[in-house]
Amino acid sequence: MCTANAAQALSDKLERKGRETEALCELAELLDLPAAPKRIEAYDISNTAGSENVASMVVFTDGRYDKALFRKFKIKSFIGQDDYRSLAEVMERRIGEYVKGEDESFKVLPDLILLDGGKGQLSAVLPILYKHNVNVPVFGMVKDSKHKTRAITSLDGEIQIKENRKAFTLVTSIQNEVHRTAVTYHHTRTKNSTLKSELTNINGVGEATAKKLLKEFKTIKSIKKASVSDLIDKGFSEKVAQNIVSFYKQ
Repeated sequence: MCTANAAQALSDKLERKGRETEALCELAELLDLPAAPKRIEAYDISNTAGSENVASMVVFTDGRYDKALFRKFKIKSFIGQDDYRSLAEVMERRIGEYVKGEDESFKVLPDLILLDGGKGQLSAVLPILYKHNVNVPVFGMVKDSKHKTRAITSLDGEIQIKENRKAFTLVTSIQNEVHRTAVTYHHTRTKNSTLKSELTNINGVGEATAKKLLKEFKTIKSIKKASVSDLIDKGFSEKVAQNIVSFYKQ
């Protein structure tokens, strides 16, 4: 039984590997790449009317997402809504990290970069790569009116991929994953920002203290339940601890 199970597991693994290899080869042919891309990086931006502007980078290695290499970015260079400028900042930072060589996720350049978007996104990112002499193919992932993957685009025009089912499934997976990661990170930051705003209404609690409270207690509910001694044990001053307890007893 053990031998049979092991054989089936190996067969399943090889079958999956075969499908992923076929998808990568299809994609390479469609995009006129020199070889099947071993490492693919995808980027997306998420914000609400410019607030809590963030980006995500997801990595697919050999056709599978590699979550240990995913990275998230908080847009720092400006405030407001500008997806093109946001992508330019993210790519500048990503290449900068590659030069440093300190973060495992950035030590290797990808074989292919995919952006959630069209020609505008491409036009924002390509000058950054040219400036740093980074020669990596970049394409956009275009959605239809129902926000479903429709095609890949270059500056020269769209490349239809629906006829190539394995490549289409792979690109759809990449686009969904990078979008989900960006939106989830944005929602987390928005929630934390809202919680911090409530905490900073407490006398003596600034943004740094609010951040520490959330780090130590995780939720407002836990903070409400904390006693003065609980707060002091976590490193807060007696005065601040008393203010927090009094605030939630009102």
